[in-house]
Amino acid sequence: MLFFLATGMLNLAGGILSVTSWIFIKKRYRKKPVLKKERKVSIIIPSKGRINIENFEKQQYEDYEIIIVVDTPEEKEELQKKIKRERVRIEISKKYGKCSGKNAALLTGIEKATGDIFVFADDDIKPHPKWLYYLVASLGDAATTYRWYFKNPLLCVWNAAIAAVLFYKKFNFAWGGSTAIRKDVFEVNGVKDVWKKELVDDLTLTKILKKKGFEIRFVPQAIVESEEEKEIFKWMTRQFAWVRHYFPFLWGVAIFFNLGMRASNIAGIFILFLNPVVGLLLLSSLLFDFIRGWQEYDTFVKLMEYEKEKFISPIYHILLRPIASFLISYNLLSSIFVKEVEWEGKNYFIPKASPQRKF
Repeated sequence: MLFFLATGMLNLAGGILSVTSWIFIKKRYRKKPVLKKERKVSIIIPSKGRINIENFEKQQYEDYEIIIVVDTPEEKEELQKKIKRERVRIEISKKYGKCSGKNAALLTGIEKATGDIFVFADDDIKPHPKWLYYLVASLGDAATTYRWYFKNPLLCVWNAAIAAVLFYKKFNFAWGGSTAIRKDVFEVNGVKDVWKKELVDDLTLTKILKKKGFEIRFVPQAIVESEEEKEIFKWMTRQFAWVRHYFPFLWGVAIFFNLGMRASNIAGIFILFLNPVVGLLLLSSLLFDFIRGWQEYDTFVKLMEYEKEKFISPIYHILLRPIASFLISYNLLSSIFVKEVEWEGKNYFIPKASPQRKF
């Protein structure tokens, strides 16, 4: 019972730390970024023809170009019928033997870009009018934001829990759906040559920048609405499979603490009847999840540039947050068995992870 008591005390301490630290995080990010000087931006968007071009064109930023990269001449012709704007160019992706289709498209767009800042964006995001403004205003070396879902409650709460990690500089990462980087930083780090050999763009970029000591700034005000995922459980696990490959140390730490905490929660349910104090201590991290659910909802609603009415009810965030924690543990564990993923109609084999040092 002494072991369970010690574990419960650790759960309680971790829960208190998590909740109290969030107060300081929210305070640190509450000030909106202010743009001091405009620089030309090249927005590069790999696309399968489903792009929400209107959202990209209505940015409250003057000096930018949009480069859409497609796979085939047929896709280019079809898009050109719909898009006939001066600031938009459509290019056909070059082929690179060892990288993913997305990396090839990004590399093609970079070759055509004329901006001092590169912004990499997914074609299914729906950026609000100040998205680009906030990204550039926050830019040091690189700036990133994240996706948001407004319809599926479980997907939304799970996503909010992942997005919350980005507030912690030690563990944040560049998200490929919406990341800005200075051209000179991109070039001096040799990202182009690395991308030619890799499957994933964002985690590779994160690994390069953090290894060289460059800062990735998270911009919650630039968070963007995204299209809902279809096979959400499969998609969730795939995200952690990539983390396992590119950041095995971080993945290992996450699975150790997550699975350990969930196991102690389950043990707490049974011990509760034998020793209520120890049982409650073991369950305390789960109880703190209810508070974290509210904190995450309240923070994102206030920092994001979307109307409050667009968000799901805070009740979902409060009640589903503990479930999201268990689901993340499931995703981490399931990612061990993922050897191949289907991505944009193509299958990619995930190589065995190589040893990797801490951030």
